[in-house]
Amino acid sequence: MSTKSDDELTAPPSEGEVEESQVGLSDMKKMMQTELTDGKTGKKKSYWSVAMETMGMANGKDGDGDLWLETVEQGVPMLRKYIRDKDLKLAEEQASAEKKLPFTSWMDLVPLEEFHVTQSTFVKAFLKWAIKDREDIVEGSEEAKLVVNVSKARRRLDSYFDWMKDNMAEDLAKNPLTLESVMPAAKIWDLQSNSLEDGRYCWWFDIGKMDQKALKAMPAQEHLRYMVFYSHLIMFDTKAQDNGIILLEDLNKIGFWNCMTLIPLDLSAKMDRLTIGVLPVKMKAIYMFGCARWMHLMMGLMKPFLSKKMRERMIIVTESVAPDPQKYCDDLVGRANIPDGFMKLQGDVPHDAMIKKFKKRAKKKEKKTAKKEEEQNKEEK
Repeated sequence: MSTKSDDELTAPPSEGEVEESQVGLSDMKKMMQTELTDGKTGKKKSYWSVAMETMGMANGKDGDGDLWLETVEQGVPMLRKYIRDKDLKLAEEQASAEKKLPFTSWMDLVPLEEFHVTQSTFVKAFLKWAIKDREDIVEGSEEAKLVVNVSKARRRLDSYFDWMKDNMAEDLAKNPLTLESVMPAAKIWDLQSNSLEDGRYCWWFDIGKMDQKALKAMPAQEHLRYMVFYSHLIMFDTKAQDNGIILLEDLNKIGFWNCMTLIPLDLSAKMDRLTIGVLPVKMKAIYMFGCARWMHLMMGLMKPFLSKKMRERMIIVTESVAPDPQKYCDDLVGRANIPDGFMKLQGDVPHDAMIKKFKKRAKKKEKKTAKKEEEQNKEEK
């Protein structure tokens, strides 16, 4: 059977019509030119330009005139005051606006109660994200002590609020974000995560364990709600904040067309923007297993447009590099830290370990709150 060259243009095939080896660069470029509507401006942008813009946001940028601090604690009152000022401006704008927003404070967009965290904990996540990477600190220099870029943290905070306003505000006003509300999507995605002994935080994604038919049948907003919930689960984890995360994903040799149509492209772009360009947690490394040929071509297209740091952190784990995936993952994170069943591997982390930890913490908080209310009622009597 002959195969098409990378320069030959093909139309999306019907299921099973074209083998994976026939997908070329032209197919990818055509798909990447699919136009999406920018939620903020309403303008049309290609999927490619949105993706590259998102990748450029991964680490943020230091700007001339940025304010640097020595500690995270110094930045907490600054960001809290910034949010108060944003709320005042919001109130002024809404007073004369024809269409009212479904929230009166930017903090209405943050699920603090569900995750039992405070506003200070919330802003600390952005300040920790804005700490200069260890490898970028010149020891002994005058700037060595100034490691927290509060201006950069503020810009990330703005990106977060904008994304939540554009994609979740209407939804949250009608349907609060809770674990129970996202469980149907959770059963399909089956994302796993856990902390390692050395402080790193692992996020695991196994496409082979997903029910792809159920995935395609579920409304897009339900998928987005689940990703928002899980992103906050990670965002409020102190280990993830302090040490960043590593993502291990098994793509299970998924074909190009199947991958591109698994979820709508605009939904994919929103999820990428949330997890890469908005979430205030540093992505230290992305290990991609089970990559089909097209994924290698895609990475070849993307890498020239990525920062050196991002290029180094995106790692395709080939079969020649890891002929024994079990040994590779054992060496990388330790078997004690592998979710049992990921990539059909053996591991000592039970299924949904982080969700169980979340439920346990929630129960503890509820008991504490109930006890406090009981004591207050006794005092009032």
